[in-house]
Amino acid sequence: MNTRIGIIGDIHAEHIHLDLALVFLSEQAVDVIICTGDIVDGNGDVDRCCELLIGYDVHTVRGNHDRWLLQGKARDVPNAHTVDELDKATIAYLESLPTQITLETIGGSLLLCHGVADNDLQKVWPGTERMPVERSTALDEIIASGQYRCMVNGHVHYRTLIQFKKLTLLNAGTLRGDHHPGFSILDFATNSLEGFEFGPHPHLVRRLQLNHASHRIFANTHAFDGAWQPVTLYA
Repeated sequence: MNTRIGIIGDIHAEHIHLDLALVFLSEQAVDVIICTGDIVDGNGDVDRCCELLIGYDVHTVRGNHDRWLLQGKARDVPNAHTVDELDKATIAYLESLPTQITLETIGGSLLLCHGVADNDLQKVWPGTERMPVERSTALDEIIASGQYRCMVNGHVHYRTLIQFKKLTLLNAGTLRGDHHPGFSILDFATNSLEGFEFGPHPHLVRRLQLNHASHRIFANTHAFDGAWQPVTLYA
């Protein structure tokens, strides 16, 4: 049964950061490593990223950028890749990625996806002065079902913790260098979440306790009111 989960967010071809994160996580006695996808569209080497994900047996879901590449859509985004420039093995790997993965942990079931469930463009955000509320009926249905203890997603590139009464939502962030690049470890034995960032070596920048008394707890996304103080996994 999984206890310690290594969490990697949207990759965007950052093969150097991905390599560093995977080496570090493999030394931290994690039971499994998961990734929120968006492997393509960035400044690095997509083929190498896929080799690393396969080599370390990372449980990875498909992101909207991966889908767009395979569909030949939105190739005008910055640093876009095309099918023609990637190895056949890379294309086959991208085509094999699911939209959702369920993992069993000692704390209950964990849902891994890119946005919310099969919708890889869905954002969730309680609302702050700078960013408006992003609600999700699909997530509210997941919360109401009681099927999952935790959901890990990506897409919005903020390593944040959003606490609901029946579910913990963790955004895995990104490895992309312009937005607090980093990764996390979720430990159900200690009920904690650790955030790491890159330097000469990966280093711990934040440690949070799940269900801490200081964290605001929502019933569901329709309880969002735009007055949230983000709980972040970066300094």
